[in-house]
Amino acid sequence: MHGGFTLAQVNKMTMAKTSETPINKRRYRAIREHLVSDLDSKAVILSLKNGRYYGLNKVGLAIWALVQKPLTIAEIEKALLREYAVDEETCRREVIGFLETMVCEELVEVNEE
Repeated sequence: MHGGFTLAQVNKMTMAKTSETPINKRRYRAIREHLVSDLDSKAVILSLKNGRYYGLNKVGLAIWALVQKPLTIAEIEKALLREYAVDEETCRREVIGFLETMVCEELVEVNEE
């Protein structure tokens, strides 16, 4: 897909610092300028801001569903740990990587508490 990524392909981009607020106090929420098509256990997002498509796998789709309301990384992790057989360290690393990419692509915004 043009401009797309999957959770397995997420690179470790550095998220621009919006303030000195600790990471555990930040809330992440999907922005509204996009269209989403759910394809069973996968999804495609079209950003109306940049005109690019993004492919999400099952875990990416689960995170995307969670960030439809503002949540902290800890809240997202807690929900994923209940649903998937994954250790906490791997879960945290993947969630942070996914959110960093989504923020850099302007699909998710960071709200400071």
